[in-house]
Amino acid sequence: MRLDVLEHGHGRFARWFQRIVVALMGHEVDDVVKTSMHRPEFFGRHFLAYVREVLRGPSFWTVAEREHLGAVSSELNECPFCVRVHTETARLAGHRDVRPELAAVLTFVTLLNRGEVTPADVAAVRAAGVPEAALVEALHVNAVFNIVNRLGNAFGWSWDSDEHVRAAARVIQRTRYRLPGLVLR
Repeated sequence: MRLDVLEHGHGRFARWFQRIVVALMGHEVDDVVKTSMHRPEFFGRHFLAYVREVLRGPSFWTVAEREHLGAVSSELNECPFCVRVHTETARLAGHRDVRPELAAVLTFVTLLNRGEVTPADVAAVRAAGVPEAALVEALHVNAVFNIVNRLGNAFGWSWDSDEHVRAAARVIQRTRYRLPGLVLR
C-alpha cells in the first residue's frame, strides 16, 4: 500500500533535495530514501547510520559480497524492490564468484530466515573458515535487509523502470549510503 505521507510528508530541505534529484537524474528519489526522509529523527538518521556501517564499514566481507548477501536476503523475504537494486549494486561492486566462506554464510542465512538454524549449522559455517566476527557481520547485513524488505513489501515500494534501478545502484555505489545531512532534519 502506497502511503501518501511518504510521497508528500517531507520537510522543506527534503522536498528541495527531491526536486534536485529529479532534475539531475530524471528519476524520482527511491522509496527507501523517501521513507528515511519522513520523520528522520525517528527512523532515517539512525537507520542510515547503521546501514552505512554494516554495508560500507570495515568488514571481513567485500562490498560486493555484502550487497550479494543483501540481495539473497531480499529474495528470501520475497522483496523484488530490494532484490533488483542490490543485485545490480553487487554487480557494480564487482561481484563475480561466491567464495566458500560466503556460500556457507548464504546457506546459514537461508536456514535462519526459515527459523531452522541449529548448532550444527553454526559449526558448518565455522568449518568453512568463517571467523565468528564475520558471521556476526553477515547477520547484521541480514538484519538490515529484514527491516528494509518488510518496509518495502508493506509500503509497496517499486521502481519506474530498469533504468531507475540501474541509476539507484550507481547512486548507492557513489554515495556509500550517505544522504546530505540537511535532508535528514
